[in-house]
Amino acid sequence: MNAVKIVNMIRDDTNRRIASEKKQRIASCLTVVVVVVLNMICVQSTPAQKILWETGFENYPLKIRKDTFNTATDTVKTGKKSLAIFSENQDEVCVFGKKLNTDKPVISVEFWVYIESGGQSFGVSVISTEKWIENQTGGPYIDWGADSIRCHINGEDSWREISQYVVNEWSYVRIVADFEESLFDFYVGENREEVLDIQQKKGLPFQEDALAPYAKGFVFFADAMKARGYIDNLLIYEGEEPHAFVDRFAPKLSTLWGRLKQE
Repeated sequence: MNAVKIVNMIRDDTNRRIASEKKQRIASCLTVVVVVVLNMICVQSTPAQKILWETGFENYPLKIRKDTFNTATDTVKTGKKSLAIFSENQDEVCVFGKKLNTDKPVISVEFWVYIESGGQSFGVSVISTEKWIENQTGGPYIDWGADSIRCHINGEDSWREISQYVVNEWSYVRIVADFEESLFDFYVGENREEVLDIQQKKGLPFQEDALAPYAKGFVFFADAMKARGYIDNLLIYEGEEPHAFVDRFAPKLSTLWGRLKQE
């Protein structure tokens, strides 16, 4: 076999190998595209759950309301800010929240929570009245008390323990409130995956029966606190099924695509 034939054979083999590698890269890219497209189709075909409030408190000022509700940059779970809550005021209940626009009977609330130390901290409530400051709010009232997470029920034996809580650690909380039944479910764990996988406290009573068949607001309460609390990555949406929301801090598709092209 002469030298020319040997060179041609080597060149043909090299070309076949290069072509094969190109086909593999193209197939990999096409697979990614198909997965992304199918995922978009599946998401679009799923009935949308309306998000009523989603915030990481990134766009909030450092001082929100006096010295009670601020944004923190030192104790943060996601992003660059969290909501810091602390009030030693013995004479005034401080409230911060948002109106909710929904006509659905069931809503879900999720957030990260951090309590600096043991002792009375803040409370949260989903309400069915626009009079936020009143005690009878027609919804679940939950607070991080002196030694446990508890819910308030007007009448005898007004405080009911839900769960113990850890200090100096972030926990994940989920509340599902049914304004037709005046009952709510409560979940707490180390992360969202754990919370969605457990069956914790079900069928807890509202503080007062719902004043309307749907929620009208979500509020934070602070009153004579002994332990500062923090909230991050708050998500409120319609329905009891866990929302498949997109984490704003997850890698973007463009970043993923660029990495695949490099590989």
